[in-house]
Amino acid sequence: MRKLKWHYNRIKSYIGRPRLIVQEKPIVLDDTNRCENPIFIIGVHRSGTSLVRRMFNSHPDIACPPETFFMQGYVDLFNDHLSEVGYQAFGYDKDAMRQDLARKASSLHEAFRISQGKSLWADKTPQYTAIIDDLDRLFGRKARFFLVMRHPCDVVYSNFKRGWSFNDIEDPFESTIKHVRDGIDNILAFEQAQPDRCARIDYRELCIDPAATLETAMSKLGLSYHPEMLEFASKSHNYGLEDPVVRGKKTVEASAGAWQSLTSGQRDQLAQAFGQKVKEDAYW
Repeated sequence: MRKLKWHYNRIKSYIGRPRLIVQEKPIVLDDTNRCENPIFIIGVHRSGTSLVRRMFNSHPDIACPPETFFMQGYVDLFNDHLSEVGYQAFGYDKDAMRQDLARKASSLHEAFRISQGKSLWADKTPQYTAIIDDLDRLFGRKARFFLVMRHPCDVVYSNFKRGWSFNDIEDPFESTIKHVRDGIDNILAFEQAQPDRCARIDYRELCIDPAATLETAMSKLGLSYHPEMLEFASKSHNYGLEDPVVRGKKTVEASAGAWQSLTSGQRDQLAQAFGQKVKEDAYW
């Protein structure tokens, strides 16, 4: 009798099965009070982004923690076809997938800014120079970008002297030049494609007149400069993988021209890579 009932239930389930498969979406319950126009501080390593990050984190309305790094993983998921297929299994199309990944990618930023009582979050991770456009697509082309530009020869010098390697080129100096050149090219290409959501912060000008430089850049993107940005030394900042020297900085100090101590051959390589304008202090 029990066996007959089991078969009856199986047959009834088969006959009554739905002919049209409808994918049901999970409902996200914590999607209120989000920062819809996040800020990304973009610059090649040793361009002054750590200092700029602290200035932005000192703004009464902006929370900017140290480097995150993990957004690369969300970008990879967003670009992965099999992940897209997996989202489709939950009834998510490509844009719904994007929104979910952006929500997950920014969850710690959102939590941090709320804990600080601020309305905006900003991210400063030099590695994101290589994925600027992917990040912008992930956040629905709504993000704002501050491009920190320093004299490329000073950037090369600073990276080279630290012995950092970012590619597999055997010669350390050539390797550093390529890393900096690629990063700058990527920044400039993105700026040309999205000029309305990009603002430059010239590191040299920042050192000469920080208030005016910040005010000009921020006003372009609809933000207001605040004097507390220059009080970064008296503010509390989370520590991460960033330039440790910046922790002891109390004022904005110019640092330029050290690259001229390189050999004449190395200086010729820099001029070949970045043009004869490298001889000018006001490169940008």
